[in-house]
Amino acid sequence: MNRYPLGFFCDFDGTISERDMIARIMMEFAPDQAAPLIREVMERRMTVREGVERMFGLIPSSRFPEVVSFAQSHTRVREGFAEFVALCERQGWLLAVVSGGFDFFVEPALAPFAGRVEVFCNRIDATGPVLRVVWAHPCDELCQGGCGLCKPAVVRRHRDQVGRVAVIGDGVTDIPVAQLADWVFARDKLLDECRRTGLPHSPFDTFHDIIRAVSGPQPEVRLHD
Repeated sequence: MNRYPLGFFCDFDGTISERDMIARIMMEFAPDQAAPLIREVMERRMTVREGVERMFGLIPSSRFPEVVSFAQSHTRVREGFAEFVALCERQGWLLAVVSGGFDFFVEPALAPFAGRVEVFCNRIDATGPVLRVVWAHPCDELCQGGCGLCKPAVVRRHRDQVGRVAVIGDGVTDIPVAQLADWVFARDKLLDECRRTGLPHSPFDTFHDIIRAVSGPQPEVRLHD
């Protein structure tokens, strides 16, 4: 029997956070060199893994404290997220934050919800001359590779714990995991992809939109019994 009737697997950058923090870091610390890499990743001409590794390799490790301070001070959580966490807790739904971002800005932003959400993200090794990405959850044997943090692999590891799967996201890293979902809540590039491919989805702007879609006596999207 499934432990959770419903599992939400939620992106962080540009989804829980109002803006993509990796892109903001690069535009602050290595704008000229990073911009072409960001464009290639967004256009899916370079894997996320390669692009992010090359981006962070542009920043000297001596500047890591500045990077941490900048990221933490500029991360803003999207409206309605606290209420969404509370809803999942009341309903007994799994809420997992599955982020290609990094612990130094993801974990502080989610600290108020410690113990109430599962968090999967990466970390940075600053012991060498330049920053090095440490991928905490690599691709499994069912993935074609290149994800960096492999969101589909995280979902597959949880599949025997949840009845139905919902994905919440906004970008290119969320497209592979959206293909495993019973329903997708999408913004930006992920929304474009859902519309293009016909994946079952709802657009959202804030987490209040998701709350309205899945709760109440007549939910718009019925994902639970």
